[in-house]
Amino acid sequence: MIDKGDIQNIVDPRLHRDFNANSAWKAIEIAMVCVSSTSTKRPPMSEVVAKLKECLTSELAKREDESNYSVEMVNMNMITELNPLAR
Repeated sequence: MIDKGDIQNIVDPRLHRDFNANSAWKAIEIAMVCVSSTSTKRPPMSEVVAKLKECLTSELAKREDESNYSVEMVNMNMITELNPLAR
């Protein structure tokens, strides 16, 4: 689907085609880099989060342009302390 450029069948159908295709492609590109078989080619999570925030900002801007309502940006503070959990 990616090679064919079939974004409509990649994105969750529950969105009913109501999404910014450019943001979706950017998210897919980020995901593809994250699954590289070579760890040194994978981006750090801080970079992934920053790029996904750009996608979200772009999507929200599209929605704001399409409606008469103001869209409030959700706080996406992803900096937390992560500790391994015992199994």
